[in-house]
Amino acid sequence: MPTKATESLCFEPGKLVRSRTTIYSSTPIEQLVGTYNHIAGGTVGVIISGPRPETGYGHQYQVQFLNNVVWWVDPNEIEPYF
Repeated sequence: MPTKATESLCFEPGKLVRSRTTIYSSTPIEQLVGTYNHIAGGTVGVIISGPRPETGYGHQYQVQFLNNVVWWVDPNEIEPYF
């Protein structure tokens, strides 16, 4: 039976995601002073852009998490937020 359902990608710009586990960084994060350079597991964010091979981020997504933290993450570090 035909339906009018359409598919959409879970990891496209504008979609909400959350971090699967705590994501650590080796460089300081200016917006998160005193939090030991990490995004806590379960933190919600919005995808700003997809992979950009020309800038060296060929398989990562740029996500703006809460507290205005913009970060490049691997797709296995985030999951759709419904």
